[in-house]
Amino acid sequence: MPLPPLPNLRARGPGFWIEWISTAVLITGVLLTSLNVYPLNLFFNFAGNLGWFVIGFLWRKWSLILVQTIILIIYFGGIIGSGLRAS
Repeated sequence: MPLPPLPNLRARGPGFWIEWISTAVLITGVLLTSLNVYPLNLFFNFAGNLGWFVIGFLWRKWSLILVQTIILIIYFGGIIGSGLRAS
């Protein structure tokens, strides 16, 4: 059975790229968390979730927007807290 053709990636909209780049950034953030690379993991997770927040708006998925908003607030607090501990 032949393999299916590869998709035309140039024909994809910006949402496609935001979705997949955000996913890769989130996976990197989870890897950094599992390796206890603090606070760099917070920045990667924040950036990945920010991308998914944008996707929520593009898709008009309020459940995704709500979850990402809560996650962003939590990560933002962690980033601020890590900055205060470093000072």
